[in-house]
Amino acid sequence: MKQAATLFIPLLIVLPGLTLTSADKLIAPAPLGPASVIPTQNLEKGPVSKIDHTLPAESLYQLMAAEMALDRELPEVALANYIAAAKETQDADVAARATQIALSVASLETAVLPATIWAHAAPTNLEAQITTAALYIRLNDVEKAVPFLEQAEKVNADEAFQYYLILFKQLQKEQDNKRVVAALELLAKKETKHASGHLALAEIYLYQGNDVDALKMCEAALQMVPTSVIGIQIESEALLRKKGKVVAKEFLDKHALNQPEDIQLHQYYAQFLLDNGYADAARKELLMLVDNPKVTNEELLQFARLSMQAQWLDIAQKVLKRTKEVPESKDLSHYFLARIAEMQNKDDEAIEWFKQVLTGPFHVLSQVRASVLLSEQKRFDDALEILSHAQPSDLPEKKQLVLSIVDVYNLSHRYNDALKLLDENIALMPDEIDLRYARSIVADKLDKTDIAESDLKAILALQPNHLDALNALGFLLANKTKRFDEAQTYLSQALKISPNNASVLDSLGWLYYKQGDYKKSLETLKQASEIMPDAEIAAHLGEVMWYMKDFDGAKKVWSNALESHPKHEQVIKAMKRLIPAGEQKAVMREKATTK
Repeated sequence: MKQAATLFIPLLIVLPGLTLTSADKLIAPAPLGPASVIPTQNLEKGPVSKIDHTLPAESLYQLMAAEMALDRELPEVALANYIAAAKETQDADVAARATQIALSVASLETAVLPATIWAHAAPTNLEAQITTAALYIRLNDVEKAVPFLEQAEKVNADEAFQYYLILFKQLQKEQDNKRVVAALELLAKKETKHASGHLALAEIYLYQGNDVDALKMCEAALQMVPTSVIGIQIESEALLRKKGKVVAKEFLDKHALNQPEDIQLHQYYAQFLLDNGYADAARKELLMLVDNPKVTNEELLQFARLSMQAQWLDIAQKVLKRTKEVPESKDLSHYFLARIAEMQNKDDEAIEWFKQVLTGPFHVLSQVRASVLLSEQKRFDDALEILSHAQPSDLPEKKQLVLSIVDVYNLSHRYNDALKLLDENIALMPDEIDLRYARSIVADKLDKTDIAESDLKAILALQPNHLDALNALGFLLANKTKRFDEAQTYLSQALKISPNNASVLDSLGWLYYKQGDYKKSLETLKQASEIMPDAEIAAHLGEVMWYMKDFDGAKKVWSNALESHPKHEQVIKAMKRLIPAGEQKAVMREKATTK
């Protein structure tokens, strides 16, 4: 059977600006704005407007017939017409469209002809060169791939380097990986001016653990382009692995000295120094970078990130107070200034910075974080006011905002308001598990057990092994009903999923308590407490100990819980319900004295 062309479609994704500077990044490079090389996902709308209408009438007729065939869901007919037109006209746009259709509905063998026409007709089109090279590599015709890789390097050496690594990463089968390496090795033998093939091979060798060949390729690349930052980075990492940080640092020291104006190199140098224990040198390097008048705003943001990583908050603040004056980075700068203020325990300052994040991906997160800080100060109305002005840009942000408002309502004991808000949103998003789980908690607080049970069962209908829902439903049935056998079933299922889960063991211990099996309850709750010291577990454990006449033990458990959670609602409720009023104060005084 012919190879399915759809297996190749993931190759037709380009990540502009992607630079892999360590072997690890070959495993999971970060996409910085993916763009489709060929829009393979939408065949209905072809680039007819781009096609030269001075083409022969017969070719134009073929193209019209092809697009009509696509409209009628006859892609094979469309492909035949497009390939015929591409062969006849040798037109780049026609050939690109033919390649797109072939990759979507036919085979690699079929796609290689129009792709080759496309590459020859558009010699400066990097995507055309890489797509054609990749097809030949997949078809095990490595030698034919090399001229297209070579042409890509001539078009744009830096981007070609990135594409070569993407080819290696996305052609994941072992034989395909070997073919990519073989093609790059042939390219490296032929190429004496451009270093992209050498650098890509060095990166791949480093990823494969072949430090010796990685160093050879880096040295060859730096002979051609002595100031290549990528080459310097890869060689330093190869040296670090093979000869240690002292040798790698000496290598970088030399290049940093020889290239004093290369900001990208000095940023990497600062990161290397920080990562390898040269903190003082890294700080000195970073301060020089920050004071360089030639650095871009984007580079300043990278310096801020590095400063925060090193806990040099003074440098980070210095940088961010510059970047916040630039409209494009204002909101991001405000966000990081807020995080720094939090790290310094300056909550009021953090709140003000968070409030100033008015747009962008951190807008909703910032308003939510401000509301959390305000809620910790019992300023619930202020928290709700901030959340009311947040502008979610998509469904996940809308859900996050709703849940944050619910949190404020819960903390301020406005459970009916929380329930109303959740009712409204679940009506619009009935399958949103997080909303249903939140409503089950609120409903339980309001003793609306039927609603809580219904929501938890709805979650389990969608996700039968949802651990939190199984645990919550088991606890609900144990605590609010006499349906102990059902509770046992849900909790047993939860324990199968997570055998030593302290929260589930706590629920099971409470079930035993409700059934009157105090001994088994005590054993289970002690086990839960040993796994995870927690105030809620302590509330339950103390109550069981109290009913087993171990009054001093119960008081000690509660007192210890109040050490770390002085206002824990369930601990205090258990104490008020069970300990005489005079003795409650004694336990509280004991807690305060111990503290």
